[in-house]
Amino acid sequence: MIRKMIAADIPAALDTDRAAFERPWDEAELAAELQKDYARYFICDNGYGGIWCIYETAELIRIAAREPRRGTGTALMDALLGAARDAGCERMLLEVRESNAPARALYKKFGFKEISVRRGYYEGEDAVIMEKIL
Repeated sequence: MIRKMIAADIPAALDTDRAAFERPWDEAELAAELQKDYARYFICDNGYGGIWCIYETAELIRIAAREPRRGTGTALMDALLGAARDAGCERMLLEVRESNAPARALYKKFGFKEISVRRGYYEGEDAVIMEKIL
């Protein structure tokens, strides 16, 4: 079950971050995210994700699963896109490592289109910028 994330969920989200990312967030970073009035974060038993909703644009900030390929990414993307629409956003942007084929496939499944590249964004690796019109 996916629900809005609260401060008590930070330890579980940090465990997910350590399993999913080369550079996981620390407790202070995640706590600061939850305090932002424009941030929307959701959590479930296998992962979490968050967006920023600023004016007409949502930006995917984080999406992570401890055990990929269990449907977690799909469920979280549904929740995040719904939150963006509810906030009145007209589009969602994200950046993803060029080498992250599973994530890129997930985003394409949801109708995201590649619109740009940020050269060397991830410690020398390019970031692909993707957009979905909501």
